[in-house]
Amino acid sequence: MDPRLRARIEIDTIHELLPELDHYRILGLAQECAQADIEPAFRGETRRLHPDRTAAGASPEQRTKANEVFRALNEAGRILRDPDSRAAYDAQLRSGGAAAEEVRRAAEASKDPAKAARTPKGEKHWKMALQNWNDEDFNGAAMNIQFALQFEPQNEVFKEWLQKAKDAWNEKKRGKGSTYKIRLG
Repeated sequence: MDPRLRARIEIDTIHELLPELDHYRILGLAQECAQADIEPAFRGETRRLHPDRTAAGASPEQRTKANEVFRALNEAGRILRDPDSRAAYDAQLRSGGAAAEEVRRAAEASKDPAKAARTPKGEKHWKMALQNWNDEDFNGAAMNIQFALQFEPQNEVFKEWLQKAKDAWNEKKRGKGSTYKIRLG
């Protein structure tokens, strides 16, 4: 089988399973593994699942899936390579935390939009969008939310606020009217 086709099929399969995989399973490790095993596993998986391996001739949807898998892989490596973060993650897993953490994040985001971002790059653009919103630059807010959505395409808070920004921008355009004033004298 063509190696690129094999990689694409593998990316599709992993992408479909991402919501069910914990960080250990993404790296192909057991939860009881030694700390020294994490770095080699991370390096091996990043080489194997790097988006550039499937980029040539791939559809935009396939590239998006590859990037999402790679982001999940990087997050798993970042958390598990640091012993303190790993210990906190293990405690979270023991308490049934992955699903509970996502529910908690969604509830927090609905109360405080500033906490809606889940990735560093998404957060960067999201913060800029919120600043645009506060400055009543709704077109700029919409643009930055669209950038944030490139990094977090499933973020429902971003999607909701994108629609709000577009509606506010259209309302602002309608309310402006003509910039010329006619003096009747």
